[in-house]
Amino acid sequence: MKLLCLLSFLPLLALASVKPEAFVVQINDRSMAVLSPETRRPIFAVLIENRSLSDQVGKFIVGSRILKFVSVPSGKSTTVEIENKSTAPVVFVPVSPAFQEVTLVFGKKAYEIPPKE
Repeated sequence: MKLLCLLSFLPLLALASVKPEAFVVQINDRSMAVLSPETRRPIFAVLIENRSLSDQVGKFIVGSRILKFVSVPSGKSTTVEIENKSTAPVVFVPVSPAFQEVTLVFGKKAYEIPPKE
């Protein structure tokens, strides 16, 4: 019986240590959450999940250079492939509705914008 209980918790332990291979940006009505991959790559994917009540339009920039624009309807998600061969970080900027920009940082654990206090 104890062995059965122990085996039932193993999948939960595996999920707790999942490291994504792509950035995951979850957009909520008043915040954004970001999961980042461990290793830096010049070409990487960003999964954008729109959990807000409005459609989202955003752009990915490096410095003053625009890499891509993206539009995600409410309740949907989309994946964008980003190529950044420079050492400068990629920033996701929500355009409509406007919100705080998010710097995509490799190797950082899950973080929220704005940070929880």
